Amino acid sequence: MFKKILVPVDIQRPGQAAEILKVAGQLASQFDSAVHVMTVMPGYGMPLVATYFPADAKNTAKHEIEARLGSLIDANYPAKATYGVAEGKRAEEILKAAKRRKSDLILIGFKSTGKLSDTILGSVGTKVAQRANCSVMVLRI
Repeated sequence: MFKKILVPVDIQRPGQAAEILKVAGQLASQFDSAVHVMTVMPGYGMPLVATYFPADAKNTAKHEIEARLGSLIDANYPAKATYGVAEGKRAEEILKAAKRRKSDLILIGFKSTGKLSDTILGSVGTKVAQRANCSVMVLRI
């Protein structure tokens, strides 16, 4: 049913990411799916932001985040998955990746912070669910 699953995770929340990766593994096994795991780092591209960091700061940060993501996958995902780091606004980058990879499922986690604004889903999850061109499965964690 689902052949290409996109799994965006927040590496700042490794416990939540681990739970999402375990479910992704179950789905991938059940449907013989390819899984791509991604995370999104904040955008450094704005000229105002870029002036506050050394020229190589973005690349250094990206490599460190990519290494942490790889370790997280190795520890919590039972099979082989591709993975990558995007830069920018989380919802936008998730949607771009889903479209570019022709994903037929986005598996996204949600944990309420208790704020009224995220009582239903959360801003990133809401934007992804509203705008995605494929199915979105929200895991309440």
